[in-house]
Amino acid sequence: MKKAVSIIIALLMPVILFCSCGGTRDEAGRISIVCTTFPQYDFARNILGSSDGLTLLLDDGADLHSYEPTAQDIIKIGSADLFIYIGGASDAWVEGALKSAANPKLKTLALMDVVNTYKEEYVAGMEHEHEEHEEAHSGSHIGEDEHIWLSLKNAEIMTQKICEEISGIDPENASHYKSNAENYISKLNELDSEYSALAASAKRKTVLFADRFPFRYLTEDYSLTYYAAFAGCSSESEASFETMAFLIDKTKELALPVVLTTEGSDGSLAKTVCEATGAKTAALDSCQSVTAEEIKSGKTYLGIMESNLEILREALN
Repeated sequence: MKKAVSIIIALLMPVILFCSCGGTRDEAGRISIVCTTFPQYDFARNILGSSDGLTLLLDDGADLHSYEPTAQDIIKIGSADLFIYIGGASDAWVEGALKSAANPKLKTLALMDVVNTYKEEYVAGMEHEHEEHEEAHSGSHIGEDEHIWLSLKNAEIMTQKICEEISGIDPENASHYKSNAENYISKLNELDSEYSALAASAKRKTVLFADRFPFRYLTEDYSLTYYAAFAGCSSESEASFETMAFLIDKTKELALPVVLTTEGSDGSLAKTVCEATGAKTAALDSCQSVTAEEIKSGKTYLGIMESNLEILREALN
């Protein structure tokens, strides 16, 4: 993939140079921001107060872990004021794209540099003890769990940092951005409190995923125990007999009423577990595959996390 991206960049260098040297503001003077995935797009949208000047690269339901930039994507990045990305293993292509952006005014923000992260270490079917957060740092995040936005506490930190970056680019409107960010953060805090209250009062403290597991940040925030078939970034879809037996036995042992999956899953593994245990299945949304049409119809990060809260309410009670 890196070789393919390098070839695309080389072919597009004259176009990228032309676009970036010509300035990044539109006729209304609006700044241009490019985001890789939906959560940071929605954080920026709330800070700005609109989607004007905002571009979401993964707006067609593509999986973050298999995304490859198009020629047009690279041009958009090269002609932006601010490029916001996650910064994990799935963004390995970013380094080459940024080196060739040819825009001296381009600001970049790797969100994994501003929050504490967990290592992507997982043994299928085994419980993980709660661990201390790794220190946030700049540089490579290979091997770290990329799904940082599934912590409402991280969402607050990221919103604040994005606000600072936008305000630095457009200081004349900094007070407007700060006010919007504060209002949005208050909503994040309110929802965080609802999650905390649910976790404190729930009959159960365990969730089980017969699927990939991108929700470690969420479960760690509220001290929930978790079991899952695969790690969050795993490409596996076929569970071994041992993993299948473990999930069925654990569901029975804990009398879990709900076996969880992630959005877009075919649910076949969960169906097998449910048939053997009498549990039902439900899907949590990891915010990774939001499309342009869903955004137009009103889908938001807060709305997704509110829906996830109601699913957890049933799973834990």
